[in-house]
Amino acid sequence: MLRPDGSQILDVSHFPVLSLKPRLLIPLDVLLLLGSKSMANIQFDDRLKNLKGLFPETPDTIILKADVLREGISFSPEMAEAGSWSLPGAAFLSREAIPDRESYGADARVPNQMILEDDTRINTELEQISPYVIRGNRESGYSLCRNDMPITPIKFTERPVFDHELSDGSPVARALGQRAEHCAAIVHTVFCEYGRDSMECTYCFLGNVQTPRILETGQHLKGTSHNRTIEACAAAAKLFRLDHVVVSGGAFVDTDLEVKSYVKTISALRKAVGPDTRITAVCQAFDEAGWRALKEAGASRVQPNLEVWDEELWSRVIPGKEKAIGKTRWMEGLKQAVDVFGVGEVASSFVGGIELCDPRIAYTEDKAVDSARAAYDSLLEKQIVPMFGMLTKARGTRYEHVDLPPTEYYLRLGWERTSMMIQAAMFDQYSGGVDSDFSCYKCVSHKICQDYPRLMELNNNS
Repeated sequence: MLRPDGSQILDVSHFPVLSLKPRLLIPLDVLLLLGSKSMANIQFDDRLKNLKGLFPETPDTIILKADVLREGISFSPEMAEAGSWSLPGAAFLSREAIPDRESYGADARVPNQMILEDDTRINTELEQISPYVIRGNRESGYSLCRNDMPITPIKFTERPVFDHELSDGSPVARALGQRAEHCAAIVHTVFCEYGRDSMECTYCFLGNVQTPRILETGQHLKGTSHNRTIEACAAAAKLFRLDHVVVSGGAFVDTDLEVKSYVKTISALRKAVGPDTRITAVCQAFDEAGWRALKEAGASRVQPNLEVWDEELWSRVIPGKEKAIGKTRWMEGLKQAVDVFGVGEVASSFVGGIELCDPRIAYTEDKAVDSARAAYDSLLEKQIVPMFGMLTKARGTRYEHVDLPPTEYYLRLGWERTSMMIQAAMFDQYSGGVDSDFSCYKCVSHKICQDYPRLMELNNNS
């Protein structure tokens, strides 16, 4: 099929979608010539070549990223050296602790993320049996290796140097929660009432590990003191451009109380960082009044995550959310959020692969993909952005020792989601580059969703 100017175009109406939307014609040179979009120098081994053969239209760096996220990365002296000067990661989310920490010193850290040559970011999740490992040093450069074969050069983000401490004498960086050069993440509370009531989400560190630890101390807190965090964000905003901050944390059974907690945090944060920083609230589904309160406090975007789609799974995977809110009210809250914040400013994410790793559910891969398609289709019909993250074997959760779904499954989800976002013209809500999708590709390095539109240049506004 040809365009009026004679160039070839690709009819993407063959992409699998569940609703009857108008056909969208995408220029073939945009959708298929992906090698020119990803400038990373990658040497695939046989396993990665096989993945590329199965997903020829997926950019190379997304294939590599999906496999690293699935396999994890083995800790090494080279990683310890990089961790000594780069932005540190949230180690409590890792599958494993740093092995033999005493041999590396009490201050040993895991770098927050690896950066590929085309600026794709990969979260570091430790897994000692992983085929991936970092080699090299700061002076000569680092390489990501697979089974000791160099795959691609990588780099890390240097920690900022603050010329002063917080008012209580503690380091600014320790309280900042910096995720990337211009991004930070904070919590409105580290306590989850669902964890207190034994109704925690099955995959969540806060509900399964952090909340029980708090209860063991005899504390029964609902909020968290944000003075140090807000002061750190204010200091960061003066030192470098702070493009956006994500606010998340534990859930409250009473969503009105959760709204108040978010409002308190976001109001203080907005005053600290100024009017130009984008603030995203990752929270439960609220009613219209709750959303308006968050917006007036300074929230720019909201992300009430459904986590799983099929209603029969709610009581098994997210029992607290199912009892306190339920899927019907959650969907209504999502629609009301769009009314308040606008199209492109509301998203909901799913835990990709959880249906395949829980023996009480035991979906086949095809059934899980069909469920994801149904979810994406329903949300896009309501102008809500669907997303997914990859299930991680977080310590202390019931998935700590499971075999994760194969990389092929996550690449299927990524392509399905991308094609449906194209059909719905949802990528056109974003300008491109760091704003190619709802999530920032620099700091949301544990997902692959946001890398597709950036690398494939799918934003008509870019």
